[in-house]
Amino acid sequence: MTTRNFPAIIAASLSPLAFLAPIGAHAQATLDASASLEASTDIRDRGLSQTGGKLGVALDGSLPITQNLVIDAKAETLRGSNRNGDSQFGLEIAPHFVASSEGWDFTAGARGHIYADAGELDYVELEGSVSRTLGPAWLTLNADYAPSQDAIGGSNLYLQANLGLGIPGTPLTAYAGVGHTMGTTSNAVRAVRLRPDGDYTDWYLAIERAHLNFTVGMELTGTSIDQDAARDTRYWDNDTGTRVSGYMRVAF
Repeated sequence: MTTRNFPAIIAASLSPLAFLAPIGAHAQATLDASASLEASTDIRDRGLSQTGGKLGVALDGSLPITQNLVIDAKAETLRGSNRNGDSQFGLEIAPHFVASSEGWDFTAGARGHIYADAGELDYVELEGSVSRTLGPAWLTLNADYAPSQDAIGGSNLYLQANLGLGIPGTPLTAYAGVGHTMGTTSNAVRAVRLRPDGDYTDWYLAIERAHLNFTVGMELTGTSIDQDAARDTRYWDNDTGTRVSGYMRVAF
């Protein structure tokens, strides 16, 4: 793993958060530490498999430091997928500023992606989101930007809209979302990691059932990526098309 540049990059990335300080004064919610363990038939992110289409396990945690500063972390098995340089294990660390104002929730921060025994593939993204709850439904808009880095062969911007709906009278929750990935390319081989066929659009539909602290669900994902594109490059992974995956999650 290569993490020597993370402290400097994350510190620099957090400086733009100063403009959100007035919003933070309105935040009232009390945040609690939380964790969950999830097993999925295929861990997917932005329509791309992170486990080569194989079963994966992820442990998520969230730790509030202050009322407005939260550190999220995730550890997951990657099953030696091509996309992650044959790494078996991935770690994400994400400090975030959180605030609420006039019924809107805001987050802004950074996320470091670390890959065990994968060479120079670690990278950092800046993240921001805004969300609103309306009755049993909620809307979230996300923007994630990775400045140009050798590990991803350039820069990358991901925009996504997500909608969730708790189905009244049932223990079911439905989700839907659409995203678009774009960026610049300085190394065409490594750019395949986040943009296998250049700029692309992804979408998902999911439904889950929760009982106490246990959740089961199914998710359908798809992308606009040409399945025959970049097939012979180092980081190409075939699992970028339409797929159905199932998952189970327990919260602590």
